[in-house]
Amino acid sequence: MSEMTSIGPYRGLMPSGSYTESRIGTVTAATPNSMFVDVGGTVIEVAFIVPFTNAAVLPPARGTIVQLVRQDASWVAIGRLVGAGSNAVVNPSFEASPAGGQPAGWVSYDVSGASVATVVDIADAPEGDLAVRVFSGQSSVHYLYSAPIPVNAGEVWSLSAFAGGDYAGGPETADAAIVALWFANSTNLYPTTSAADTVATVDLDIPQYPPFRSLYQSVTVPAATFYMRVALRSTLAAGQALVWDQVIARRV
Repeated sequence: MSEMTSIGPYRGLMPSGSYTESRIGTVTAATPNSMFVDVGGTVIEVAFIVPFTNAAVLPPARGTIVQLVRQDASWVAIGRLVGAGSNAVVNPSFEASPAGGQPAGWVSYDVSGASVATVVDIADAPEGDLAVRVFSGQSSVHYLYSAPIPVNAGEVWSLSAFAGGDYAGGPETADAAIVALWFANSTNLYPTTSAADTVATVDLDIPQYPPFRSLYQSVTVPAATFYMRVALRSTLAAGQALVWDQVIARRV
């Protein structure tokens, strides 16, 4: 068995020696001489390839999705990914909020009962170091929804997230759903919506994490709608919690 080591800014084990790794990231800044890419919530400086036929260096714009490869400790961006748009969710992995606080850029709404959404630092989070934990001391249904995303009627958006149960040894019966909320403007809050909620996907009886369950599905923007907010719906019994991470919304 080959030796395993921790390399670079990433936690966990990676193979040592002459091995390569491939990741996908989002450009946060680039000049003709440097590029910074957000990979899993960690921003790293990478080298990038310039075609031999180009006389001028044209760095990609901020938000460009790029493919990276790693050889030992060196990361190189090998090109732009076509057909994969930028994630439109603000603070999608809750890394912009300190552990123990409320998730920045997200709004809580109790459909029934009362729940609390708190940013937590957990081992092996699907994205970055942090996630959000929605807990209730009673039977409840809770929406944690994102900042508004500009949309147009008829567009198709792909929504996804990771969810895991946190039960302290109790029955594993919490349900997780991704719901698209529709609005006529960027200032209205739920339940002042422009169309009926669209339940993208539901997963029943989410098991204790780890591992996390992956939820994903596409939705179509209804008429008279100009903004979408992505809601994480937690249906909980008393004393249960769901942990959410890596929420993504991309136009298809």
